[in-house]
Amino acid sequence: MKLCILGCGIYELELEQVLAQIKQEKLFDCELEVTYLPLNLHINLDALKAGVIKALDAVAADRIILLYGSKCHPDFNEFLSGYHNLVRFEQSNCIELMMGERMKETDQESKTFYLTSGWLERWRELFDSGFGIDEVVLRQSFGFYDRTLLVDTGVSEITDEKILDFFECTQVPIEMEQGGIAVFKSYIITAIQQAILDQYANG
Repeated sequence: MKLCILGCGIYELELEQVLAQIKQEKLFDCELEVTYLPLNLHINLDALKAGVIKALDAVAADRIILLYGSKCHPDFNEFLSGYHNLVRFEQSNCIELMMGERMKETDQESKTFYLTSGWLERWRELFDSGFGIDEVVLRQSFGFYDRTLLVDTGVSEITDEKILDFFECTQVPIEMEQGGIAVFKSYIITAIQQAILDQYANG
């Protein structure tokens, strides 16, 4: 049986560690490949839709785990309805997949923008339209938020320089919280289990 995880590149650092742990623990006996899509597809919904469809059509696997939040595109349910070999996530976005219920708690505290370790490493790639980052527009966009919550998932070193770089572009105060990848790992394991069950049930 062959599975493919097709997901946004924002997950790469965390997912690689999760899959390494799963492999070491010998949790599943199936072939698993991973395909990442560019982060900045999120800037344009049409580009995101086209990119996901093109990638889905190119994947040769029995089941595909689509590693995007349920609200990453408002029309996911519509344009994915014809793909019957998909396993999807109920969580709304990548941060909820990393934090689980903890995200709902922090949402009640203030208007919060979330970063993970993976986000902090690649945020410039995400906000780059292809012609560089418009820091004026970025700063205006972040004017809605009271704070940035940086969740340390432990997959890379968080330095003062990286934090300052993000702050200088957004001008939103940054707080840090210890996280980890345990919550994310549990969601990935559940998705793989579901894909295997679906394959055996439906062939």
